[in-house]
Amino acid sequence: MDGTLLSNYDKAFDDIAADATRRLGDLRHAENALNEELETEVYRWAVETIGMMIFGIRLGCLDGEVHVPTVENKNPEKCVDDSTIDPCSLSKRSMEELTPAERLVRTCRTIADENYLIRSEGTLKPESATFNGALKAFDRHFSLTEHFLIKALQSVSSAELRPEQMLLDKLRPLERRILPLAADILLAGVDPMFYHLSLNAARQQRAHDEVSWSIASREAGAGCPELPYIAGCIREAMRLYPATGGVVRRTTEAIVVGGYEVPAGIDIVLAHGVTSKSEKQWGRAKDFIPERWCKGSEPLQASRAHPYSSVPFGENCPASGIAGKMLGSLVTRVVDRYRLEWHGPVPNLTTAGVNRIDPPYYFVLQNAA
Repeated sequence: MDGTLLSNYDKAFDDIAADATRRLGDLRHAENALNEELETEVYRWAVETIGMMIFGIRLGCLDGEVHVPTVENKNPEKCVDDSTIDPCSLSKRSMEELTPAERLVRTCRTIADENYLIRSEGTLKPESATFNGALKAFDRHFSLTEHFLIKALQSVSSAELRPEQMLLDKLRPLERRILPLAADILLAGVDPMFYHLSLNAARQQRAHDEVSWSIASREAGAGCPELPYIAGCIREAMRLYPATGGVVRRTTEAIVVGGYEVPAGIDIVLAHGVTSKSEKQWGRAKDFIPERWCKGSEPLQASRAHPYSSVPFGENCPASGIAGKMLGSLVTRVVDRYRLEWHGPVPNLTTAGVNRIDPPYYFVLQNAA
């Protein structure tokens, strides 16, 4: 949440975003459509970026060749309402063939795809196959996280600190107690902002123009100006599709909320996924309007809404500060180089620990003019 600390990641996040953007370009096939490996590539970028934040080192998630589908290895075509999960290319290879970074990406996808983050009859019963599958997945995830933690701590101890290692250096006194924190962070969700930009050509063009102006200013020696419209796009996407639908708090004593007496031991749901789309709070609440987060956009100014009506990650989550910077790096790189289009029906949104857009995806990635 510290602005000075966050600025240490500017170059590192931009380098990762540049690698991810290059890979997205390589991912295209007929008529520039992105193949079914898109979600894995987004996971590769997300895990690499989050790994950089917590460990201060590159994990290697974006190394190696991009998986390009051929007649032999392409997934079978699906109809719109087919709920079968597409195995990514990483799932088609044995664990022994994968690098530690690829194993981490595959494990994160497995945990999300199998709904292991959801409390259900299957995940809470020790005798169920779901429960035992979750145990194996989380054990592998924890072991891989430990592998990178040890590597990162060795790096901090043996060399002069780089800016992106400052956070790990501050956490170093915790030693192995960093491990559960790091494991939780690496399971963070992936934001569906590209879908909104792909449906709004004019707003995508405005974002591109802002990036072009920023690059020109930097090359002219005027520093690195802020990108308020890019930030607005990110905040608006997170308003419409928050990472979680809400948070739950259990009362420890009797309290009064809004005139209602609530006894101790009662679960109170703070439904951010509902209030973030409240027409009373937002006006044109279901529309993607990044301008509401920028100055001079009355009467839809975001500041008119209740400050807790859109809390994408829940109250006091550390991701609130870092997520915008991570996404901003990737969006800046992508809209500078490409134009996103969506050629398909409206996707479904489901909750698998965090909110996510269901495949199949119908993105087309055109070269910018």
